[in-house]
Amino acid sequence: MSSQKWRLGLTAIMIVLALIAFWDTFRLWTMSNEEKAAMQAENPDELLSLQQSAIRLGLDLQGGIHVVLRVKTEEVDEAARDGAADRAIQVIRNRVDGLGVAEPVIQKQGNERIIVDLPGYTDPERAVELIGQTAVLEFKLLETIDNANLILARIDSVVAAYEATHGRDAGESQAAPEESTPIETAAPDSTRKDILAELMGDSAADTMDFGFDESIDVIDEEHPFTAKLEMALYNNNTGINWPGYSVSKDDRQRLERWLNLPEVQRVIPIDVQFGFSTRSEIRNQREVYELYLLKRKVEFVGRFLEDVRFGRDEYNKPKVDFQLSGDGAARFADLTGRNINKPLAIVLDNRVESSPFISSKIRRNGTITMGSSATIEDAVNLEIVLKAGSLPAPVEIIEKNVVGATLGADSIRKGFYSSLLGLVLVLLFIGVYYRVSGLIADMGLIFNIFFLLAVLAGLGATLTMPGIAGIILTVGISVDSNILIFERIREEMRSGKTVRASIDAGYERAFTAILDSHVTTLITAGALFLFGSGPIRGFAVTLFWGVTISLYTAYIITKAIFDIRKGYKSLSI
Repeated sequence: MSSQKWRLGLTAIMIVLALIAFWDTFRLWTMSNEEKAAMQAENPDELLSLQQSAIRLGLDLQGGIHVVLRVKTEEVDEAARDGAADRAIQVIRNRVDGLGVAEPVIQKQGNERIIVDLPGYTDPERAVELIGQTAVLEFKLLETIDNANLILARIDSVVAAYEATHGRDAGESQAAPEESTPIETAAPDSTRKDILAELMGDSAADTMDFGFDESIDVIDEEHPFTAKLEMALYNNNTGINWPGYSVSKDDRQRLERWLNLPEVQRVIPIDVQFGFSTRSEIRNQREVYELYLLKRKVEFVGRFLEDVRFGRDEYNKPKVDFQLSGDGAARFADLTGRNINKPLAIVLDNRVESSPFISSKIRRNGTITMGSSATIEDAVNLEIVLKAGSLPAPVEIIEKNVVGATLGADSIRKGFYSSLLGLVLVLLFIGVYYRVSGLIADMGLIFNIFFLLAVLAGLGATLTMPGIAGIILTVGISVDSNILIFERIREEMRSGKTVRASIDAGYERAFTAILDSHVTTLITAGALFLFGSGPIRGFAVTLFWGVTISLYTAYIITKAIFDIRKGYKSLSI
């Protein structure tokens, strides 16, 4: 095979590969916002895959999220404080990588602060939730319905008395926790007797046993707490209700406030706790949360997880499948085998992900159901958090900024038009000054940019303003290479050589100078990538690949086209 044929063949292969690599980027960049919204609604998996395989724009171009975290080392043992921020950075980086955010900036500031920049990410709530979760996964059993009814009756009586004393709206303005937190329910018997004695009279308190198997004469006239609950957990196989209740979103804060009252906590046994569901659902045109009454004992923990994958069940609902290690599988099999037909609450960071009924003994493989309102993003989040592991210490969000879309759109517009204008001017100049040969150089330049974008798409890179600067610099280097070759060819033609001899001599004599300039630029790009960070590395990536491709397009593609023109008696240059 002649040298010309292998050049053309290799170039054809590269064009096909580049088209494949750049196709998703082309699709995403040419989609309107309405088309993206429609795809998000109809097939979120496809949109997520498209976004992950396309070139993404950096924080300075399309906006994103800037978060500053503080690692709360004071809440962990002294032995665990050393290096807690560094370990937290690694966990957060694993979570962000799993989210598909390319080239995030995650760095430590001082001893306890961590800065997280997520370019192109537009959902601050999801980002904060993902980053801040401590990822403590626990499996807990639910209390029996009989005991739950007794506990709820006690709470009803205490809340009724409290509301009667303080007024129904008392404390309504007090800030309620935004998320469900475990209700600390330590309740010394003596204290509980004092409370009920106050409510029911001294004689009643003296004679009453507050164990679960004793009936309690609760107040029947008012049930302010249970009036907010609707039964929601029923086992069709056994016909037994379990303490899982639907709570209107509007009532959630009030219930949390009641549950956090010291008087209420004292009447809740120490070995049980309330837990709200992670997310709300729409039922009968109402937005509701689930409220579960759990046994406080942790039956199983997530540290035995060996593999985690998100997916969809037979009803197309998101789920997370997990696989347990050998020792964990044996323990889980024992737990599930002893509790068939009972619900098993899957609790993540004190919020109940779901509470499925155990239908059979589960050994190595299990599934976390996500509820009807969960999205595939919720399943992806759970998978990421479980895979990345727990943070070494809790973190708090002390700053959260969303870079406005206006700034991003403005930067994109200016960067796009300035780059396009510069490229057009360069193409026109080369075409006018070197005539037909200049048009050949223009083809090489266009191939250079196309191949560079395809490589960036293949690498899953993020394009930033410094990255665009790297592309513009690459254009200049590519043009410079062609000028060196053309001027050599002109010199050879002025010396009286034929077109064929002038082309060969021009490429041969210019090669050393072109190679030297490209190698020195590659060394510079390599140093920037190794020792730089954030946008500087983006500049180094585009410069490195742009210069590498420039060497190919200037010396292989244009040479193949010029070889076709060797048969001509004259050369337009």
